[in-house]
Amino acid sequence: MVAGTLRFLGRKTSVPFLSESLPMTPNSETILIVFVALTGVAVLLQAGVLVAILIALRKTSKVLLESTEDLKATVLPMVRSTRELVERVTPQVVTITADVAELTGKVKRETAGVDFSVKEIMQRVTAQVQRLDSMLTASLNALEKATGAVETAVSAPVRQVNGILAAIRAVVGTYRSENSKQ
Repeated sequence: MVAGTLRFLGRKTSVPFLSESLPMTPNSETILIVFVALTGVAVLLQAGVLVAILIALRKTSKVLLESTEDLKATVLPMVRSTRELVERVTPQVVTITADVAELTGKVKRETAGVDFSVKEIMQRVTAQVQRLDSMLTASLNALEKATGAVETAVSAPVRQVNGILAAIRAVVGTYRSENSKQ
């Protein structure tokens, strides 16, 4: 019997190998054959599972290929027509973009001219409004002075007439009261 040496936590331990320590009996040979047969059956079962997986993957790949072909049949014409449309429209879009840029430049230049004209017109309008304001202010001031003069001219004689009328009333009142006493 041959003994092997193991090192475990720094200790050397001597362990005999199993094949050398156990004698083979017919019963253990049967057990060994059964284990080998079971291992063979397990390997065959594993091979069968792998073949089943292979078959399932092939079916799945066929279905995926068919789906891909259907997808190609529907999507590729759309992609081609879209590409053709883009190729047809691109020059027109470029032309339109250039025209819009040119139009924008023209509008900016014209706007600058209009802006200058509007400023000039607004200055003229402001000057005219100020002139009109001056004229109306002068007219209203003259009217106010005239009104004051008319009021003074009319109110002084009216006051005098009122004074005279009050005096006449007082005299008439006095004569009446003397006549009524008599």
